[in-house]
Amino acid sequence: RLKTVQSGSIVEDVEDLRAMQNIKLPETPVIVAGAFGGPAVMFSVTPMRNGLTLGSTNIKAGAMELYGSVFSNGFLRGWTGGVYPAMAACPQFLCLGPAYHLYASFAGVGGGVVLTSMTETAIVYGAETCNAQMATNQKNPGRIANVHPSWKPWGPGIAIHAFRNIIATAGLRMFSGPCTTAVEKATGKSNALTTLGGDFAGNVLAACLSAPVHQLFGYTVTTPDLWGMSAGETRARMTQFLKDQYLVTSNGQTRLSSVVPRDLFMRSMYVAVAYTMYSTLERALIANWPR
Repeated sequence: RLKTVQSGSIVEDVEDLRAMQNIKLPETPVIVAGAFGGPAVMFSVTPMRNGLTLGSTNIKAGAMELYGSVFSNGFLRGWTGGVYPAMAACPQFLCLGPAYHLYASFAGVGGGVVLTSMTETAIVYGAETCNAQMATNQKNPGRIANVHPSWKPWGPGIAIHAFRNIIATAGLRMFSGPCTTAVEKATGKSNALTTLGGDFAGNVLAACLSAPVHQLFGYTVTTPDLWGMSAGETRARMTQFLKDQYLVTSNGQTRLSSVVPRDLFMRSMYVAVAYTMYSTLERALIANWPR
């Protein structure tokens, strides 16, 4: 019996070693892209992110009006609060790049996307919530008395944040490949431009799918009344927000409101630009890094 147990233990140890061998550590250019490219990308798109935040509490304003509000107090004010997501972007994009490749090496693409997104939420939830509340207070001073600490990784809307990240990461890691193939078939070419077009299309698709989720997150973290409600009351308010935001009833008929194309456009501008910039940088570093 002792020999059988020992033999079984040895087999398990060998299997564990084989599993560990399948876990691949990220290459140096992937780490460099996440550590340095991520912060630059996330800070550069701050005005787009702030415009989306203002749109979550203003269904009447158009995209250009919201972007105008972002810069209403001066050009540099468009980047209000952007330093916090930029600071969090270093570990965030290390998560999107190196950590994704690590997770995917043992959990597959789908598992990698989910694990990456949950890790990303743990890293950037506090910074993005702080940014959203600061942008809201700039437009409506005093609306949020106590701004969420940028270091605090939990709070209202965290599950919504994680779900949004899963959709967005899928655009970068799952949708871009098929979109690139479609672009190549349509153009009959395969080069850097078709790859860039495929990346952008995949991220636009993910941006459109995640737009309502992102706006619901923005509404949740910038509406203090929600934070003290029961779970049932919160769900009812969230459902009503989505209906008010995206549906219009006239003469007994319900249709999509004009806010839908606005939010899809603004979310696409934010996500597609940021993630396409990052994926292009990551690919360029991998291709040109000294061997």
